[in-house]
Amino acid sequence: MISMDVQSVKIDLIHWLTELQDKSILKKLQGLKEEQESSYELSAKQMKELEDRLEKYEKGEMEFSPWDIVKDKVRIRAKDAL
Repeated sequence: MISMDVQSVKIDLIHWLTELQDKSILKKLQGLKEEQESSYELSAKQMKELEDRLEKYEKGEMEFSPWDIVKDKVRIRAKDAL
């Protein structure tokens, strides 16, 4: 399956799904689909924050932080929110 191109994999999966009768697998697949769809959606507040930060960066008013510093800040904020 690794050597298959994306379209071939999709067609194979579609065919498999049309034949699938196992409700538990269908339920898991539906959950996976819903999780993926919702995981990339940003709220209006998140979009505004992202736009504001990008604007500041473009104006030279903001610099990127190293990833380790960003992770530490996120952890601290998450603990404070609890």
